[in-house]
Amino acid sequence: MAIYTLMSPGGSPGVTTTALAVTYAWGGRALLAECDPKGGSVLAGLLTGRTEGVRGGLLELALSIAHDPTSATLWKYVISLDQGAREWLLLPGIRDPRHLIQLDGAWDAIVEMITAATGDTMDVVIDLGRIGGSETPMRLITASDLVVMLLRPTLRQAADAKPRLDALGRRVGTSVPVALCLTGRGDYAADQISQALYDLPVIGEIPHDPRSAAVLSDGAAPRRTFRSSPLMRGASRLATAMRQHLVETPNVEESREVMAG
Repeated sequence: MAIYTLMSPGGSPGVTTTALAVTYAWGGRALLAECDPKGGSVLAGLLTGRTEGVRGGLLELALSIAHDPTSATLWKYVISLDQGAREWLLLPGIRDPRHLIQLDGAWDAIVEMITAATGDTMDVVIDLGRIGGSETPMRLITASDLVVMLLRPTLRQAADAKPRLDALGRRVGTSVPVALCLTGRGDYAADQISQALYDLPVIGEIPHDPRSAAVLSDGAAPRRTFRSSPLMRGASRLATAMRQHLVETPNVEESREVMAG
């Protein structure tokens, strides 16, 4: 199976909400790993009021690696988001950004555990949040099979994305394919955003759907139509496109060479 990383150029395009929706709609066993250096938000959002007694997370995993570096350690810190069915899984992120320093020496081992976890039966989606700072764990990006940048179709977001894609290209070259996903409202069409960002393909669009997003971002009660909401339909299409893109990846190598140059 594969590792997919979702990231953004900043400006709150909804990476965590989209990652939750994508893994919920994955159509198979999927693990969401919250690796945003700014801190995780799923426990305080989706699981608001239901986190008592929850044990697990990225920080606890990092601290345990020194004592037990085997791949089985990962599962001690993963929780189920689907009432124990173990199809929709979460590795919660750090709850305080000040704890990021404790992950510095553990990223390689964490990557090895996540890679081993994919096996033949499970995909992993990494929520990396905003990239571009010195705290961005590049090791996770280089270990990914596909990176998807989420951004709103606006001039400001495209301007923010370009230098971050430049830096990403210099760091990983052509080794990791990169695609785009547009979220919410904006003044530009998908082909215009693609042209502005090295002709990287736009493989998904997540519509503006605040009522459904609140279910995942703030633990709001879902409506009966939640599964068929615009947000979830967009997430399902994105999940399918992410898997297909690994097989097709048209023009990705050429675009990444432009970025790397």
